[in-house]
Amino acid sequence: MSPELATSLPVLIAAAAALGLALAMSPPRVSRTSLLARGGTGLAGMVAIAAAPSLDLVVLAVLVLAVLHASLHGKRDFASRLQMPAVAVVLITLALLFARVQGPELLQRLAAVGLAAGIAACVGLLPYIHVLEPEDMAVASPTAWIGFVGPVAAMAILIRVRGLLSPDAGTDLGAMLIGLGLVNMLWGTLAAWRAEDSTRAWHYSFMADWGLALCGFGLTVADGHAAALLVLVSIVFGRLPLYLASRQALRENQSADRPINLMVAAVLAGSAPFAGFAGRVLLLRGATQMYWPLALVLAAAMLLWLPVSLRLGRTLGRPRGRQAVGVGIVIAANALVGLYPLPLLALAGR
Repeated sequence: MSPELATSLPVLIAAAAALGLALAMSPPRVSRTSLLARGGTGLAGMVAIAAAPSLDLVVLAVLVLAVLHASLHGKRDFASRLQMPAVAVVLITLALLFARVQGPELLQRLAAVGLAAGIAACVGLLPYIHVLEPEDMAVASPTAWIGFVGPVAAMAILIRVRGLLSPDAGTDLGAMLIGLGLVNMLWGTLAAWRAEDSTRAWHYSFMADWGLALCGFGLTVADGHAAALLVLVSIVFGRLPLYLASRQALRENQSADRPINLMVAAVLAGSAPFAGFAGRVLLLRGATQMYWPLALVLAAAMLLWLPVSLRLGRTLGRPRGRQAVGVGIVIAANALVGLYPLPLLALAGR
């Protein structure tokens, strides 16, 4: 197994588990065959992205998967869905051109700018937010892209650029990722708090979690990268299946404040003992090693998660039957990873 694939393996496993859980929790009116075909195609594309031997093939695989996603039935037209992923491909391609051309150091710095912007556009982060229509089907929504495909795509790109940029340009890229991370953390939490529509609030909450991941990737220490990995796993097998579980209650305008809703809020907020908490502790430790004022900013920003998470936890309503079992599995799995993350980190070679 290639080192690149091994690094993405925990996220791929989390994605496969999330797909299985989505199939198990899907309501009767949803075709499981269609969901399996679309989700399985997405998962296969993610494996191709993670296993691609070069960054050029990663970009090509992302483009193919984006075209397939944009082709799904939904409220928005094909061009509007493909717009941001296409922008990402253009930006990353230009960055690769600048990085490989012999010339002044400025070209390397431009390559770093293109890579940071390309990753943001690929995932759907500020300032390249994918257009969200709450009426879109779950598999056709940008939320499925930011929570399912995006983690593997971003990891595959960032892993392969390590030896491509000069040390100074690599430092610049890290600083830009941290800057983008902080902006998305603040924007995501505040927008999720103020959004009138709960579906949009869920989407903004993904952006806030991604802010943590970008900050982790931007740190040049092992704790930062381990934190980013745990955050991405918590997105794929935490926030994403919980969002899918909430869709029925959102359609029916239900909300509740039962114990399970509070447990879900704790998972979403990254409270102890869940996976998000372990990621946050590693991120703060890594930030302290690099530049301790950054750790203070991160800690202050993390406090904003609590009111947003309480709001989103209530949107699950009162899960019953298979849905309640699925939510319980998500809570238990996140607690297990949070209490003992070492096997997951060892799987990725961290």
